Amino acid sequence: RSLSHKDLRYVLTYYDGSQELEDLVREAAVIDAVDDNTTATALPDAKGVIALGRFQRLELIDPLADAAVFGDANLTFAINLAKHREALGHVGRVIATTFEDLDTLRERYKEIDESISTLEEYTALVYHC
Repeated sequence: RSLSHKDLRYVLTYYDGSQELEDLVREAAVIDAVDDNTTATALPDAKGVIALGRFQRLELIDPLADAAVFGDANLTFAINLAKHREALGHVGRVIATTFEDLDTLRERYKEIDESISTLEEYTALVYHC
């Protein structure tokens, strides 16, 4: 559970039972992370089990497709999704909606303008009612 994403992928790829698992874990730790612009090598330092689990689930989504988030009041879920999709190499946009108009959102969430700007940096689209 303590392996990084890079190290866990290495162990899963190369473990065949011919050597001790601990030896392979030590070998994985000294191998440099590869940045080959693929989703498999994304987030090398993230916690392995979590990153691999998210990777497997998100790969059910076409990396070229857009993702819609409906009713995300303060837009934090949409921001996390946009960041994670970018880290995994997904190029589809996040389209985020809220159920309130912008003036109401500004009254409720002091960070809403910053959240919208952050999403726009990730080429996300944001729509309000």
